[in-house]
This record gives sequence, C-alpha cells and structure tokens, in this order.
Amino acid sequence: MGLLNSVSGTRKALHGWALATLIVNMALIVTGAVVRLTGSGLGCPTWPHCTENSFVPHQSMGIHGAIEFANRMLTFVLLITSAMTVVAATRTRAAGNVRSLAWVALVGIPLQAVVGGLSVLTGLNPFVVALHLLLSVAIILVAVKLVWVVGRRPRAEVDGLAMGLVRAVVAVTLVVMWLGTIVTGSGPNAGDAGARRTGFQLETVARLHGVSVWILVILTLACLALAIARKAAPMRRWALVLLAVEIFQAIIGYAQYFAHLNPFLVFWHMVGISLCAMAVGALWSSVKPFQAPDLTPRES
Repeated sequence: MGLLNSVSGTRKALHGWALATLIVNMALIVTGAVVRLTGSGLGCPTWPHCTENSFVPHQSMGIHGAIEFANRMLTFVLLITSAMTVVAATRTRAAGNVRSLAWVALVGIPLQAVVGGLSVLTGLNPFVVALHLLLSVAIILVAVKLVWVVGRRPRAEVDGLAMGLVRAVVAVTLVVMWLGTIVTGSGPNAGDAGARRTGFQLETVARLHGVSVWILVILTLACLALAIARKAAPMRRWALVLLAVEIFQAIIGYAQYFAHLNPFLVFWHMVGISLCAMAVGALWSSVKPFQAPDLTPRES
C-alpha cells in the first residue's frame, strides 16, 4: 500500500500517468498501422484467444502472429496507465471533472479491445476496423483534455465565434479521419490477403477525403487568423501546430495516392493521424468560453 501511495499520491504523479496514457494511445494507432501494413491483421485468427486453445501465438504462426500479439499486449499497458491515472486522481482528491475524464479513458480501453476483437472475428470487416481507429482518436482527445487540466496549462478565454470555430475544426477533423478509414478500407492494405473491402471505388472516396482535408485546412487557417486577431496566444500556438500537422498529412496523403498506397507512406500517414488527434485535442483544450464579469450589485 505504501508503494501505491508513493507512485500515485501526488499531482505530479497524476500528470505523469495521464501523459503516459496519452502517449501509449498514440502509439496504439501506429502499432495498428504496422499490423495492417504487414498483413498481420489475422496473425492471431481468433479473440480473445490468439488461437483456439492458446492466448499466445505458436512459433509456427511466424512473424504475423508475433506482430498481432504484440499489438494486443499494448492494450494491457494502456489498462495499467489508465488505471493508475484513476488511482492517482482519487488519491490526490482531484476535481470531479479530472476524475470523470480519467474514468472515461479507463472505460474506453476495454471497449476498444472488444471492438478490436470484433474486427478479428468479422474477418477484418473494414467498417469495424474503422471504428477501432476512431475509438483510439476519441480516447486521445479525452487524454489530451486530462493532461491539460491536470497540468494546469494556459487556456484562452474566447468569444462565441472563436469557440464555435474551434468546435468546427474538431468536428471536421473527425469527419476527415472517418473518410480516411473509408479510403483505407477501399484500398489494398487490408491487413490480410483475404479481408473484405468496402466495395467503394478507391479514386472516388480518395477525392472526397481530399476535399474534406482542404475544408479542414481552411477552417484551421481561420482559427489561426482569429486567434491572432483576438490575441489568444494558446489558441494561436495550437492552431499553428495543427496546421503544420495538416500540411504534413496532405503531403504524405497525396504522395501515397500517386504511389498507389505505398505501405511506407501509409505508415507515416498513420503517424500523422495520431499527431493530428493530439494537436486538435490541444487546440480544443486551449480555449474556454468567455465569462463576462458579474456586475450585479451586492447587498450590503
């Protein structure tokens, strides 16, 4: 019990566990990309077991079984970091919103594992795989918010227009990522040679995804311009970071399209997704609605 107190009893420890939860969630997207791009999506052909009679892969299953199993093991790392975040939030008697965010992140991990299991049991159905990724993005947004609140990072008070614009950026980012999963589900990187595809024409969904990206870039530029005009330094900083990630993603995205979804480029595009999720979460966390001062005269 004393050891538990020492690792979870301070606000610094709470911040550390929250940050670890964020980093490991971002890593999960990247390792998921490795699983898909190496064709290891069914390296463990069932769930929750790896094989019919074993939780671990056999040597005869080769590298694909090892890659898929390693990705599954990362879920247990996430469970540990998320659980310790909840413990630390409880022991430090953190504010109710901090404890709520910590619990949401923790509950999201087993839910994510179940969706991952369903993707295996459905033979890598592209729509289930898409939900698997989007859940990771949602947990990242929660983890960023948690890191922000616990770390007492600066937040700019902004008017309704700026707040609405930031929310629009978050919403469109999620749409962009969802369309990206449709593109992936329509292309050759299925995670397994026998996995089904969406049936959509790749060129059509890729163009639709590209249009959504440009809408997001325009909204982010508007956020940046408004932040400069309003002298909202935290909002300006993270709008600029998000714009840089979007430009990186656009370059990689167009390159992989013309390179016929080269796996190396797709990998870096997935790295960009985790960075984009973090950056848009930081932008969202860096602002709060302006609260007008209460000028109601007090009774003497």
